[in-house]
Amino acid sequence: MQSRDPGRPSGWGAYYAHHRERPISSLLGAALERLSPQVNWRQAIDLGCGSGNETRALLAAGWDVVAIDQELAAIEMVSAIRADFPGVCLETRAQQFESLAILPAASLIHAGMSIPFCHPQHFEKFWAQVRAALLPGGLFVGQLFGNRDDWAGDPSRTFHSESQARGLLQGLDLIRFEAHEYDGPSLRGTKHWHRFEVIAQRPAPHA
Repeated sequence: MQSRDPGRPSGWGAYYAHHRERPISSLLGAALERLSPQVNWRQAIDLGCGSGNETRALLAAGWDVVAIDQELAAIEMVSAIRADFPGVCLETRAQQFESLAILPAASLIHAGMSIPFCHPQHFEKFWAQVRAALLPGGLFVGQLFGNRDDWAGDPSRTFHSESQARGLLQGLDLIRFEAHEYDGPSLRGTKHWHRFEVIAQRPAPHA
């Protein structure tokens, strides 16, 4: 995860260790199933890599990965994965989304519950970098936070209405766009969740 979350304990090492064995995101699983058979250049970016579950899954599937997170505890944990996958390349960056200058071109960009933690003042520039990095035929897979989420009053995070979220994806082919709204657990107790789950593809040029 990209940024400090008030729903999380202050001990980031313990938090990441606790989540190390969870299954990978079903959204990423669906994207890999769709994309892997048809892509030749397997370069992925994992934005807000956290404990590295999705980075590990990408490496295991034969993807080179650039894993980015602002928390050093996350980067240290993800860097330790490198030795398990000698046949692929893993680059790690301890960096905030707000300070990213450029992202490498990629066929897959994964952002698991992370990009809403980019500060609203920087989100437009950051999102433009994400879109520019996505290669023709490539997939963006991740979540956006909705404007009815209980955390929507936090001015340091970015939230969108459904129409705003769809506007961010204009020009991409929507493979999946699902709104989820429910009361459920967080590490601070029950909260109201509102998010959009997205798989979107940059159209390939016509032959």
